[in-house]
Amino acid sequence: MAVYASGLALLGPWPGIWLVWAVSAGFIWVSIVDFRQFEIPDLATIGLICAALFWIATDPRVPWQAHIAGAVFWPIGFEAIRRMFLWRSGFDGLGFGDVKLMVPLALFCGPVATANMVLFATLSALGLMLTLAALRRQPITHLAMPFGPFLCFSTWITWVSGL
Repeated sequence: MAVYASGLALLGPWPGIWLVWAVSAGFIWVSIVDFRQFEIPDLATIGLICAALFWIATDPRVPWQAHIAGAVFWPIGFEAIRRMFLWRSGFDGLGFGDVKLMVPLALFCGPVATANMVLFATLSALGLMLTLAALRRQPITHLAMPFGPFLCFSTWITWVSGL
């Protein structure tokens, strides 16, 4: 929460700061629930979709067609990755909650910035998993970690830096 709050403080007086606070609260909620239960609440996903659509509809600088296209493309791509991993490994390595979460995240970032966001989230998660594996002296394949918090934080950084 301190990381989110410090990032918000850097924004200064901005008329839409309440929206940033609301989105931050949603991302924190998703992250906490995902870390505890390995699931992403549907209500949080719906709330984030509504916030993203409100932002897209009220900010004339946003190319809404591109953001909508990203919100269609990225969940389909994540679902393809999820199914391929399940087919190859026999277990679910990426949950369907992460697939659904990509809708609001891509709405916030747009199709191109979402690629950067996913890269940052992936590298962050991999770095933490490698560190934990080394500290616990376990193979990385024996670790399970939710991906939602990494996606949320990376989206927040990408979205706020683009405002």
